[in-house]
Amino acid sequence: MVANMGRYAGRTVEIVYIDRHDRITQRTVVVLGVGDGEVQAFCLRKREPRRFKLDRILAVSVPGGRRTG
Repeated sequence: MVANMGRYAGRTVEIVYIDRHDRITQRTVVVLGVGDGEVQAFCLRKREPRRFKLDRILAVSVPGGRRTG
């Protein structure tokens, strides 16, 4: 799990995520909020709001920045 996802609220980040079918994907999202074990975000790939479970996020990075996770 990635700690302190709330610090990315309002920012565009890249996440490495394991979906419900155990596929690893990379997404670019705008973090809208964090709560109840989920990140609420706008997914730029799907062009719609999405929810990502915190325990399925493997890594997070700010484009052009450093990766954590």
